[in-house]
Amino acid sequence: MLAEPVTVAVTLIEAPGRGWVAHAAELRTVAQGATQEEALANLRDLVQTYPEALDELRSDASRHLKLVTL
Repeated sequence: MLAEPVTVAVTLIEAPGRGWVAHAAELRTVAQGATQEEALANLRDLVQTYPEALDELRSDASRHLKLVTL
């Protein structure tokens, strides 16, 4: 489990015939799965395996995440 939760925007993209891709641009990380849930679970597993990927986001006091509908 991660020491301190971090909110990250994730884009889910359907890859017809290949499942789903979960893309976390801030982390420069991508994971794939047969379903949206599996792709997100694989992304979480990846970040938990390499927790240093979140270190920069945790330490950046000026970071502001805004979810905007366009």
